[in-house]
Amino acid sequence: MCAGNYFSSNLGIIISQMTPGTEVIILAGEGIPAVEKETVDIILVVTDIYALTAGGIRLSPMANSDIIFTERHFDKFPICDKARQIQAEVQAYEAALLAELELDDPDPTQKFKGLNIPNPTVEPE
Repeated sequence: MCAGNYFSSNLGIIISQMTPGTEVIILAGEGIPAVEKETVDIILVVTDIYALTAGGIRLSPMANSDIIFTERHFDKFPICDKARQIQAEVQAYEAALLAELELDDPDPTQKFKGLNIPNPTVEPE
């Protein structure tokens, strides 16, 4: 699994297999922003090798050396304002990327909006 220039470690694979509601312990000095002491938090969102906790802490193989699972899972849990803000920013960014890729015209010979992809040549019949 590759994410840009970074090849994930075993931790990246572990993060990718987490599910929302999983309780974890984040070690002191780890996460983004780094936690000051061991912190118990709940996974809110998982995307590839990255995760966001309900407490607004981002987890990744680059910011964490290990994550401890408590083996507890929650269907309902509180979400802090910072986590909601991060989630909204990510959703807005993804929507903007998708909007750039939408076709101006459903004709497949037309260029994608915002991308410099040449039109295919049309062979005469």
